[in-house]
Amino acid sequence: MWQIIGTGAIGCLWAANLKRTGQDVQLVSRRALLSDTLHYQDLQQQRHQFKISSATRLINSTDPLLVCVKATQVKQAIQERLKMIGPQQVIILMHNGMGCAEQIQTLLPNNPIICATTANASLLHAPLTVQQTGLGITYLGPFNQLAEQYENIVEPLKLALGNTYWVKDIKQKLWLKLLINAVINPLTAIYQINNGQLLEYRFHQQIEEISREALKVARAENLSLKEDELVKIIKQVITQTALNYSSMNRDIHFKRATENEYISGYLVKKAAHHHLEIPAIKSLYEKIAALEKQSGC
Repeated sequence: MWQIIGTGAIGCLWAANLKRTGQDVQLVSRRALLSDTLHYQDLQQQRHQFKISSATRLINSTDPLLVCVKATQVKQAIQERLKMIGPQQVIILMHNGMGCAEQIQTLLPNNPIICATTANASLLHAPLTVQQTGLGITYLGPFNQLAEQYENIVEPLKLALGNTYWVKDIKQKLWLKLLINAVINPLTAIYQINNGQLLEYRFHQQIEEISREALKVARAENLSLKEDELVKIIKQVITQTALNYSSMNRDIHFKRATENEYISGYLVKKAAHHHLEIPAIKSLYEKIAALEKQSGC
């Protein structure tokens, strides 16, 4: 049985598609869910309903644990359930930003930890009511040596949503996603615009400046990518998700805590470690932090 911590858009998307392919799923939430029916609308606008089991606690199991909460909630979600996690149980972390895997490694030094990044997009209209809004690639890979033997774990996930792959060097994929998010998320959150509006001329220079700074940090971390390649990829993502609002945009809009510390903040910390100056990214980080403070987050 798959246990999925998190009943947001991504957790429900995976739950629906795992159920659709006949796999057992239990959703694990902070509060008891009021319904046992998961409503799912796929990309073909077809509507599905699945009976779903849920709980606030984990069940004793050696099956993989898929963690689909925001980066700000990962450590607490695991910490609250430490006693119910088996010593060899596989932990899969799927969220925006970086830095959580190190935290979980400290809490669970003997567990296989897998990092995942997905370009599948979904929207939660109401509790347990999810719509898939975009199809993308999912990558999984080992964060620690203990996880290296679990390549086959991608098979049931691939059956569920397709385009799911195991990569030995997941760090490359995580960093690329981080660099994309470091441009799109704070800009769309500060200006309260959808992704597509970043293609306007007024943002061209900012996008290039942020990309240049982010690449300086990435290269110090032994990542190889050219600036023109990164800007091209970022603009492709903006175009493909033009009508979407980034998660940070929505968090600022609804006065919720953002993943700022795990996106721009992560780059700021890494830059300080390598004695690098990244003023544009630092400015975005501080602006988002100020907006959160104004909202009382």
